[in-house]
Amino acid sequence: MTTPSAQPWRRLDASVLTRLEPDIAAIASAAMDQVRAGLRIPLDGRTAANLHVTLDVALDAFFSEIGHPDVTTDREVYRAQGRAQHTAGRSLEEMLGFYQSAALGVWRQLTSAAPAVDLPTQAIVELGEALFAFIAELSAAAADGYAEARSQAARAGQARRDRLLGLLLTETAVPRDVLDDAASQAAWVLPTRLVIAVTSADVAPPLLDRMPGRVLIGRHHDLTAVVMPADRFEWYLGRLRDLLGREQAGVGPVVPLRSAALSARRASALWRLTRTGALGDSALVHTTDHRIDLLLTADPELATEFAQDVLAPLAGLPELARQRLTATLSAWLARPDQPQAIGGELHIHVQTVRYRIRQLRTLFGGTIDDPAGRFALAIALRVDPLVSREPTKGSERDAHPLRPDDR
Repeated sequence: MTTPSAQPWRRLDASVLTRLEPDIAAIASAAMDQVRAGLRIPLDGRTAANLHVTLDVALDAFFSEIGHPDVTTDREVYRAQGRAQHTAGRSLEEMLGFYQSAALGVWRQLTSAAPAVDLPTQAIVELGEALFAFIAELSAAAADGYAEARSQAARAGQARRDRLLGLLLTETAVPRDVLDDAASQAAWVLPTRLVIAVTSADVAPPLLDRMPGRVLIGRHHDLTAVVMPADRFEWYLGRLRDLLGREQAGVGPVVPLRSAALSARRASALWRLTRTGALGDSALVHTTDHRIDLLLTADPELATEFAQDVLAPLAGLPELARQRLTATLSAWLARPDQPQAIGGELHIHVQTVRYRIRQLRTLFGGTIDDPAGRFALAIALRVDPLVSREPTKGSERDAHPLRPDDR
């Protein structure tokens, strides 16, 4: 409640009303006429009835509080009118216009008798200031009610969309009639094909506020899932990219509606791989570009164990030496017995390449010359950055599920 010191109508001389002898019925009628004159959309019956009640209460409150600092009237009726305005599907701007138009109608009718009673100009000015300050306070209460109703509706709507999202992404089959009913309640049209992106839970608020309504957004386990109909998914992805900020999203494959869980599962696995930093820093990382990475890390514990075992000869080396030999081994596996090409790739002298290859043969023995051994080394070098690094983005250890000690 606004303090009395900030309510100028309470400081007015109550004798002003005595001199004006206001006709409340006539004032209410003039106020409603002023409201109707400013309408672009005619009032429905319920909104008109609410407005009449609110106006009658407001006039009674205004005249009761003039010159009486200790008289307090409840503002709940205006909050209720705001809630009713939202329920009727009418805008906040229109409702605030009601209050301004009504105030103008009241002012005109109230002061129409001022010349006849020889009311001083200063008294008229003070009365006008008090009236519009009073209306501003009532408008604020009505706006609070409108915002409350809008927030409640948004929460209810999001709850229905969250339920639909949960049904779409569940790994068990959901009967089509159940899915159709959930989609109808969520006011969301089920697409024939869709694509799902997954990103950090922290990104949800801006996405909910600014992504199009045709995009279904909600919590999926500890992440945010973004469900996009396939007909415009490139445009939706562009919008998502713009809103991600410094975050990344894993983008699953385009799938039929019944396979939504598959798209989400792959997108989630890919997003978690992005936390290592091994997949680059693009805002959108597509599973279609990283199928091998997903395949090799589908069993995180096995992938970790395999990489550690195959690359064990490098594990005991100093960090710098390990990095140099790892880079040389990768280049050698891509161009076996081509020291000149390897030197050019690594920007080192060919003799340095030969020296490092001798070191690698000492460490790995015949493994690097055996086809099966080279294949295992190539796989281990591909997997190792994805399973052995701590997350580079975010501090939660559970953001990276690929380490056995995180399990």
